[in-house]
Amino acid sequence: MTNANELDRAGYIQRLEKIRRLSTPSLEGIGDARLYSDLLRENFTRIGRLSTENRAFLDAELFPVLLNQQPLSQAQTDDLVALSDALLSATNVENLDLPIVSLISDRLLEDAVAHDDEATTIRRLDMRMDTCYALMLMLGRVHACPRIADRFRREGLKIGHQFLDCLEPDRFRALNADSRRIVLTDARYMAVFYEGIPCGDGPNEELSHLDRMLALADDPFYLDLMPDYNWRYFRYRVLNYYAKVTDCGNARGFGPADLAAICDRTEDFSRLWHSDPDYFGEYDNEKQVRMLLLRNRCLAGRISYGECHDGLTALYEQRDPHRYDLNGIYDNLQLPLEAICQLDREHLTPDDERRLDTFYREMIRYAIHMPNSGSLSSMLEFCQGIIERFIEVPGGLSFEEMALECLAALHPPTYVHSMMVAKLSVYLCQRLIERAPEWLVGALGCESARQVVQSRAALADFVGHAARCHDVGKLSIIDTIFVYGRNLFDTEFELIRTHPTTGYEMLDRCASTRPYRDVALGHHRWYDNSRGYPEDFDTSTSPVKPIIDLVLCADCLDAATDSVGRSYHRGKTLEEFIDEVLPECGTHYPPWLADLLKDPETTRGLHTILEEGRRETYQNTYGLLSRMSETESETRP
Repeated sequence: MTNANELDRAGYIQRLEKIRRLSTPSLEGIGDARLYSDLLRENFTRIGRLSTENRAFLDAELFPVLLNQQPLSQAQTDDLVALSDALLSATNVENLDLPIVSLISDRLLEDAVAHDDEATTIRRLDMRMDTCYALMLMLGRVHACPRIADRFRREGLKIGHQFLDCLEPDRFRALNADSRRIVLTDARYMAVFYEGIPCGDGPNEELSHLDRMLALADDPFYLDLMPDYNWRYFRYRVLNYYAKVTDCGNARGFGPADLAAICDRTEDFSRLWHSDPDYFGEYDNEKQVRMLLLRNRCLAGRISYGECHDGLTALYEQRDPHRYDLNGIYDNLQLPLEAICQLDREHLTPDDERRLDTFYREMIRYAIHMPNSGSLSSMLEFCQGIIERFIEVPGGLSFEEMALECLAALHPPTYVHSMMVAKLSVYLCQRLIERAPEWLVGALGCESARQVVQSRAALADFVGHAARCHDVGKLSIIDTIFVYGRNLFDTEFELIRTHPTTGYEMLDRCASTRPYRDVALGHHRWYDNSRGYPEDFDTSTSPVKPIIDLVLCADCLDAATDSVGRSYHRGKTLEEFIDEVLPECGTHYPPWLADLLKDPETTRGLHTILEEGRRETYQNTYGLLSRMSETESETRP
């Protein structure tokens, strides 16, 4: 990479930002569903062109440098650092491409170690540590495969211990000023890699580490060597970490003694913030400080649950619902998440139920404005937390409704796909009942073809709901779905393959959606169970095996024939799809699909759904998003 390629690098960043925005267009200026559909198609055509340019940049400029084992030149190093910084801190969209950043930081660290340059190695470890944490957070939302996030957690902790080793007095004294600053900052920062780790029976390693950092901030040795270091901020951030360790209602399981110590430190944190709110307000707003106080005072038994919940609700009511920066996300999403975590799920009051429904509906309205903001990753973290703790209440929003509306807000193509799969699944179900009902024996307890015919309406209803829910697991990997500008890496394929298991877990939490969980889990398994994922799920053991097969067929049919959201290439015609599928009926697809696809009446109906039905789906999607936007805009002051 040479100086001549700097404009190419800038163009790469700009194209990534455009791709992110084009995939979830604003409704501003769009007057009807036809224009919305046309806009999506036009946008994905543009995404295709932009992606071709980005692939050319990656293949010709970046990957050769990353994969070359020769030492990096200074120009190459400077270019890689600049590209990584730009990807992590793009002006308008945060964390544009963390996997690329990971490749870059790994290559730079490898090169620094090979040169045996301690100061450079420390700078590269600092860069790598940042990347590991960002990836740990992103991947941590995918609970179906925790080892992916744990891989970066372990690496981050390992790097943190290298910085702790550098604090040994003789070694620290020998470092230059810039290296000392990095060591101090990252020795403190390593605390973030303990996030989410359950507490054991002995002394808590994270709290011990934070106590060590607080002691370090009072140690004359380090104070004398680094008189210009921002020790006030150092202490503030350590106390902030302390206050946050009980995230999500003490899910990690801190005991009474630790909770008392955490509350004491949270009090210290609050006093420090209030000693200079103009300065510390740059890092946390007052509502955040008060929220942490409420949480930890309640957990330590110093205030009641009612006082805590009322306080959180009052803070939430003071929020600005139109603020979309990081503080806005905390106020609009973390505060309701905190309130939900405090609820006694088994003894909800009518007020609790009303608040819950309000939280859920306002979260969706807030989310519709977020995909193109600069804080998508943070928003997804809190949205996922709320979704995971969803509580259905009588007369309120169902989990199916909430999950689908979140998909519509965050990634309209996936919502459209879910609705199309439902249309196609129901139609295939109806045609199968008419032509070969014996294939549905076993579904919903039907013991004969006659019972299948008699249960036609119930089967169609079940199939429709199951198909609409089949991709809800993608809510945890929205930012991976946004990767249109290059081929996916192995880790990203691994993430994509988690969405059936994640969907199963989501649907299993609520009684209303639990019957559909096997469909979400099995819709990527082949009919004969010879291939597909997850590999450990044998669909033949499921009581809804016939319905899994219906959704499998509809899912593949829509994906193959759609040009929006699935790829930027022309979708196949129905006839092209049929030609590809027929040889695989009995292996990939159920045998009955061949009969249906050879039936002229069935194919006429499929043509209608793929054309008129798809237009209707876009119209409904546009209507849903418009209603959400209009409802939100009516609340503006």
